Amino acid sequence: MADQSGKSNHEVADYIATMTAHLAQMAAAQNFILLAHLLEMAWLEAEQLCGRDSIAPRRRSANQ
Repeated sequence: MADQSGKSNHEVADYIATMTAHLAQMAAAQNFILLAHLLEMAWLEAEQLCGRDSIAPRRRSANQ
């Protein structure tokens, strides 16, 4: 099945997984603990929709 832009569900879930992983790293780097946790949960859900069993994205330290 495709969305309105013509992308498949897998492509959309893959994009969401990529973006939420980056956002979770940014939130963690700023010590936004709850936001980082929620974004990691969204990332894991998107990864599952892609059929991947992943571990949480690597958190960057504030000085990276």
